[in-house]
Amino acid sequence: MDDLKRMELHYNKRENDLWSPYHCYPFFLSCKQMYIMTKIFKDMNLETKSILDIGAGEGSFILKLLSLGAMPHNIVAVEFLIERYSILKQKLSNIRSINSDYLNIPSKKYDVITIMAVLTSITDNTIRYKIVEKALDELENGGKLIIYDYFSNKEEFLSSDYRAVSEEKIKEITKNLNIKIYRNVYLKSRYAKYLCKLHLQAFIPIFELLKIFNGKYHFMVIEK
Repeated sequence: MDDLKRMELHYNKRENDLWSPYHCYPFFLSCKQMYIMTKIFKDMNLETKSILDIGAGEGSFILKLLSLGAMPHNIVAVEFLIERYSILKQKLSNIRSINSDYLNIPSKKYDVITIMAVLTSITDNTIRYKIVEKALDELENGGKLIIYDYFSNKEEFLSSDYRAVSEEKIKEITKNLNIKIYRNVYLKSRYAKYLCKLHLQAFIPIFELLKIFNGKYHFMVIEK
Protein backbone atom coordinates (compact mmCIF):
# COMPACT_ATOMS: atom_id res chain seq x y z
CA MET A 1 0.00 0.00 0.00
CA ASP A 2 2.92 2.37 0.67
CA ASP A 3 4.20 1.77 -2.86
CA LEU A 4 0.73 2.35 -4.30
CA LYS A 5 0.39 5.65 -2.41
CA ARG A 6 3.85 6.77 -3.56
CA MET A 7 3.05 6.02 -7.20
CA GLU A 8 -0.33 7.77 -7.02
CA LEU A 9 1.23 10.92 -5.52
CA HIS A 10 4.00 10.91 -8.10
CA TYR A 11 1.79 10.58 -11.17
CA ASN A 12 -0.74 13.12 -9.90
CA LYS A 13 2.08 15.61 -9.31
CA ARG A 14 3.74 14.92 -12.67
CA GLU A 15 0.68 16.01 -14.63
CA ASN A 16 1.16 19.55 -13.29
CA ASP A 17 4.95 19.56 -13.16
CA LEU A 18 7.68 20.46 -15.65
CA TRP A 19 5.92 18.89 -18.61
CA SER A 20 3.34 21.64 -18.95
CA PRO A 21 5.58 24.59 -20.07
CA TYR A 22 7.27 22.49 -22.76
CA HIS A 23 4.42 21.09 -24.82
CA CYS A 24 6.60 20.50 -27.88
CA TYR A 25 8.87 18.02 -26.07
CA PRO A 26 6.13 15.45 -25.31
CA PHE A 27 5.08 15.88 -28.95
CA PHE A 28 8.57 14.87 -30.13
CA LEU A 29 8.56 11.90 -27.73
CA SER A 30 5.22 10.75 -29.08
CA CYS A 31 6.37 11.05 -32.70
CA LYS A 32 9.55 9.06 -32.05
CA GLN A 33 7.63 6.37 -30.15
CA MET A 34 5.22 6.06 -33.07
CA TYR A 35 8.11 5.84 -35.54
CA ILE A 36 9.79 2.99 -33.63
CA MET A 37 6.55 1.12 -32.97
CA THR A 38 5.82 1.27 -36.70
CA LYS A 39 9.19 -0.40 -37.34
CA ILE A 40 8.53 -3.03 -34.67
CA PHE A 41 5.15 -4.04 -36.09
CA LYS A 42 5.81 -3.52 -39.81
CA ASP A 43 5.69 -7.28 -40.52
CA MET A 44 2.87 -8.09 -38.10
CA ASN A 45 -0.83 -7.74 -38.93
CA LEU A 46 -2.10 -6.25 -35.67
CA GLU A 47 -5.71 -6.47 -36.84
CA THR A 48 -5.77 -10.18 -36.02
CA LYS A 49 -3.59 -10.13 -32.89
CA SER A 50 -4.60 -10.36 -29.25
CA ILE A 51 -2.86 -7.65 -27.25
CA LEU A 52 -2.20 -7.05 -23.55
CA ASP A 53 -0.94 -3.68 -22.31
CA ILE A 54 0.46 -3.96 -18.77
CA GLY A 55 0.42 -0.68 -16.84
CA ALA A 56 -1.66 1.02 -19.51
CA GLY A 57 -1.90 4.33 -17.65
CA GLU A 58 -4.34 6.63 -19.44
CA GLY A 59 -4.09 4.67 -22.69
CA SER A 60 -1.52 6.64 -24.71
CA PHE A 61 0.29 3.58 -26.07
CA ILE A 62 -2.99 1.80 -26.81
CA LEU A 63 -3.99 4.73 -29.00
CA LYS A 64 -0.76 4.21 -30.96
CA LEU A 65 -1.53 0.51 -31.34
CA LEU A 66 -5.02 1.32 -32.60
CA SER A 67 -3.57 3.70 -35.17
CA LEU A 68 -1.30 0.85 -36.35
CA GLY A 69 -4.28 -1.41 -37.02
CA ALA A 70 -5.01 -3.13 -33.71
CA MET A 71 -8.70 -3.87 -33.10
CA PRO A 72 -10.35 -2.68 -29.86
CA HIS A 73 -12.04 -6.03 -29.17
CA ASN A 74 -8.61 -7.74 -29.21
CA ILE A 75 -7.04 -5.46 -26.57
CA VAL A 76 -6.86 -5.93 -22.79
CA ALA A 77 -5.48 -3.06 -20.69
CA VAL A 78 -4.34 -3.51 -17.09
CA GLU A 79 -3.83 -0.46 -14.86
CA PHE A 80 -3.12 -0.59 -11.12
CA LEU A 81 -3.68 3.08 -10.14
CA ILE A 82 -7.35 3.97 -9.79
CA GLU A 83 -7.18 7.58 -11.01
CA ARG A 84 -5.29 6.67 -14.18
CA TYR A 85 -7.61 3.70 -14.69
CA SER A 86 -10.67 5.95 -14.47
CA ILE A 87 -9.30 8.15 -17.27
CA LEU A 88 -8.39 5.06 -19.31
CA LYS A 89 -11.91 3.64 -18.87
CA GLN A 90 -13.48 6.89 -20.01
CA LYS A 91 -11.11 7.45 -22.93
CA LEU A 92 -11.14 3.89 -24.26
CA SER A 93 -14.53 2.48 -23.31
CA ASN A 94 -14.49 0.10 -26.30
CA ILE A 95 -11.63 -2.05 -24.97
CA ARG A 96 -11.53 -4.41 -22.01
CA SER A 97 -9.75 -2.76 -19.08
CA ILE A 98 -8.88 -4.18 -15.67
CA ASN A 99 -8.07 -2.21 -12.50
CA SER A 100 -5.79 -4.65 -10.69
CA ASP A 101 -2.28 -5.80 -9.91
CA TYR A 102 -1.18 -7.68 -13.05
CA LEU A 103 0.44 -10.45 -11.00
CA ASN A 104 -2.97 -11.28 -9.47
CA ILE A 105 -4.84 -11.61 -12.77
CA PRO A 106 -5.49 -15.15 -14.13
CA SER A 107 -3.14 -16.02 -16.96
CA LYS A 108 -4.18 -15.96 -20.61
CA LYS A 109 -2.24 -16.17 -23.89
CA TYR A 110 -1.58 -13.10 -26.08
CA ASP A 111 0.14 -12.45 -29.40
CA VAL A 112 1.51 -9.07 -28.31
CA ILE A 113 2.29 -7.87 -24.78
CA THR A 114 3.53 -4.35 -24.05
CA ILE A 115 5.15 -3.01 -20.87
CA MET A 116 5.70 0.63 -21.72
CA ALA A 117 7.44 2.95 -19.24
CA VAL A 118 6.22 0.80 -16.33
CA LEU A 119 9.11 -1.16 -14.82
CA THR A 120 11.12 1.89 -13.70
CA SER A 121 8.14 2.98 -11.58
CA ILE A 122 8.28 -0.34 -9.69
CA THR A 123 11.44 -0.03 -7.60
CA ASP A 124 11.13 -3.50 -6.03
CA ASN A 125 13.29 -5.80 -8.19
CA THR A 126 11.45 -8.96 -7.17
CA ILE A 127 8.08 -7.60 -8.30
CA ARG A 128 9.13 -6.01 -11.57
CA TYR A 129 11.06 -9.00 -12.88
CA LYS A 130 8.17 -11.29 -11.87
CA ILE A 131 6.02 -9.15 -14.16
CA VAL A 132 8.42 -9.84 -17.04
CA GLU A 133 8.44 -13.57 -16.25
CA LYS A 134 4.64 -13.76 -16.20
CA ALA A 135 4.40 -11.78 -19.45
CA LEU A 136 6.76 -14.24 -21.15
CA ASP A 137 4.67 -17.17 -19.90
CA GLU A 138 1.56 -15.56 -21.38
CA LEU A 139 3.13 -14.82 -24.74
CA GLU A 140 2.07 -17.03 -27.62
CA ASN A 141 4.76 -18.75 -29.71
CA GLY A 142 5.68 -16.32 -32.47
CA GLY A 143 4.47 -13.41 -30.33
CA LYS A 144 6.27 -10.23 -29.27
CA LEU A 145 6.90 -8.73 -25.84
CA ILE A 146 7.78 -5.03 -26.11
CA ILE A 147 9.43 -3.35 -23.14
CA TYR A 148 10.12 0.37 -23.27
CA ASP A 149 11.99 1.92 -20.36
CA TYR A 150 15.20 3.37 -18.92
CA PHE A 151 17.89 0.65 -18.87
CA SER A 152 21.06 0.52 -16.79
CA ASN A 153 22.64 -2.61 -15.34
CA LYS A 154 23.52 -0.70 -12.16
CA GLU A 155 19.77 -0.42 -11.47
CA GLU A 156 20.41 2.97 -9.90
CA PHE A 157 17.62 5.07 -8.44
CA LEU A 158 16.92 7.91 -10.85
CA SER A 159 14.78 9.57 -8.18
CA SER A 160 12.71 8.39 -5.23
CA ASP A 161 10.06 7.29 -7.74
CA TYR A 162 12.16 5.73 -10.52
CA ARG A 163 14.76 2.97 -10.69
CA ALA A 164 16.64 1.87 -13.80
CA VAL A 165 15.93 -1.56 -15.26
CA SER A 166 18.76 -4.06 -15.82
CA GLU A 167 19.13 -5.16 -19.43
CA GLU A 168 21.23 -8.13 -18.28
CA LYS A 169 18.52 -9.38 -15.92
CA ILE A 170 15.91 -9.14 -18.66
CA LYS A 171 18.23 -11.18 -20.90
CA GLU A 172 18.67 -13.79 -18.14
CA ILE A 173 14.90 -14.14 -17.82
CA THR A 174 14.38 -14.38 -21.58
CA LYS A 175 17.19 -16.95 -21.94
CA ASN A 176 17.72 -17.84 -25.61
CA LEU A 177 14.82 -15.87 -27.07
CA ASN A 178 15.41 -13.49 -29.95
CA ILE A 179 15.89 -9.91 -28.72
CA LYS A 180 16.16 -6.70 -30.70
CA ILE A 181 17.00 -3.44 -28.95
CA TYR A 182 16.47 0.11 -30.18
CA ARG A 183 19.00 1.96 -28.04
CA ASN A 184 19.25 5.55 -26.81
CA VAL A 185 16.36 6.68 -28.94
CA TYR A 186 15.69 10.06 -27.29
CA LEU A 187 17.62 13.20 -26.59
CA LYS A 188 18.00 13.64 -22.82
CA SER A 189 15.03 15.55 -21.48
CA ARG A 190 17.07 18.42 -20.01
CA TYR A 191 18.56 19.18 -23.43
CA ALA A 192 15.30 18.76 -25.31
CA LYS A 193 13.35 20.96 -22.89
CA TYR A 194 16.02 23.65 -23.04
CA LEU A 195 15.87 23.66 -26.86
CA CYS A 196 12.09 23.90 -26.70
CA LYS A 197 12.32 26.79 -24.26
CA LEU A 198 14.56 28.64 -26.76
CA HIS A 199 12.18 27.75 -29.62
CA LEU A 200 14.95 25.65 -31.19
CA GLN A 201 12.95 22.41 -31.20
CA ALA A 202 13.85 21.82 -34.86
CA PHE A 203 17.35 20.87 -33.65
CA ILE A 204 16.09 18.00 -31.48
CA PRO A 205 16.21 15.36 -34.30
CA ILE A 206 19.72 16.56 -35.25
CA PHE A 207 21.06 16.19 -31.71
CA GLU A 208 19.38 12.77 -31.41
CA LEU A 209 21.30 11.54 -34.45
CA LEU A 210 24.58 12.27 -32.64
CA LYS A 211 23.54 9.77 -29.88
CA ILE A 212 26.06 11.18 -27.35
CA PHE A 213 23.38 13.50 -25.93
CA ASN A 214 20.72 10.78 -25.75
CA GLY A 215 19.44 9.09 -22.61
CA LYS A 216 19.25 5.39 -21.81
CA TYR A 217 15.67 4.87 -22.90
CA HIS A 218 15.45 1.76 -25.05
CA PHE A 219 12.80 -0.31 -26.80
CA MET A 220 13.45 -4.01 -26.19
CA VAL A 221 11.54 -6.40 -28.46
CA ILE A 222 11.52 -10.06 -27.37
CA GLU A 223 10.19 -12.66 -29.81
CA LYS A 224 9.05 -16.05 -28.54
